[in-house]
Amino acid sequence: MNKSDGNESFALDSLPENIRYPFGKRELEILEKQLDRIVLIYQVDTTYHSALKDIKDQKIISLLVEPSFYGRHHPTSILVVATCNGTYIFDIKALGLIFLELAKILEADQPRKVIHYSHRIADHLLHRQRISLGGIFDTFVAVCLSSNTRIPYTLPEAISLVFGLPMEKVTGGCESQRNFTARPLTHSQMRYLAKLVQLQHIMHDHLNYSHIFCAEVYRISLEFSHSYYGLRSCDVAINMAPASSFGFQLLDSFCKKADKELEQI
Repeated sequence: MNKSDGNESFALDSLPENIRYPFGKRELEILEKQLDRIVLIYQVDTTYHSALKDIKDQKIISLLVEPSFYGRHHPTSILVVATCNGTYIFDIKALGLIFLELAKILEADQPRKVIHYSHRIADHLLHRQRISLGGIFDTFVAVCLSSNTRIPYTLPEAISLVFGLPMEKVTGGCESQRNFTARPLTHSQMRYLAKLVQLQHIMHDHLNYSHIFCAEVYRISLEFSHSYYGLRSCDVAINMAPASSFGFQLLDSFCKKADKELEQI
């Protein structure tokens, strides 16, 4: 999420140290190479179909939707997918909608989808694209269980926490203030989105402690993603306010069990 969503920033210097994985020079170099492999897709052509083939061949992909912070209340503008081969930015505003073949990938259990704030993104995709997102690994859920916190960290804040990066390095200045609905997308906007989705992908690798913990995160993520299901739009709007903790009660019921399992790792 970005600051254009209206979310407040939380003090990162007070966050627990046990889930920090500071980025080294080599990791930053690898990330920079990934940012050179960005593909913008605004029509159904060979590039579009090549992207779908690459995405389907993956076991895990990282996913962003903009704007999604307020769920169903804004139309889909951009869908960003990161694989080990690069970043695909689907301009949904230009395409008109998420077409069936891509929708089936998003609904399938495989490849697994690494996302942040799955409850907001799932609500958005369900009501805007009629897509029931499947195979979810929510990095917000993973951070909460790992750090035993219930603070509504945005994706940039979670990235800053896990990798020990200054927020300005993550947000890239003014790009974090935009909602990515204007066209054309700028080069800096695309690099910002690619950076977030790639770092989210890497964050999954670091937070994936064990098969037991991973299975727990998948299970909780799916339930957490359904937090707004069945609610009226007016009720959803109230519970999607900045810094809202709606749905966080689901994490509490699993916290003690997750803590015991982590102690055994």
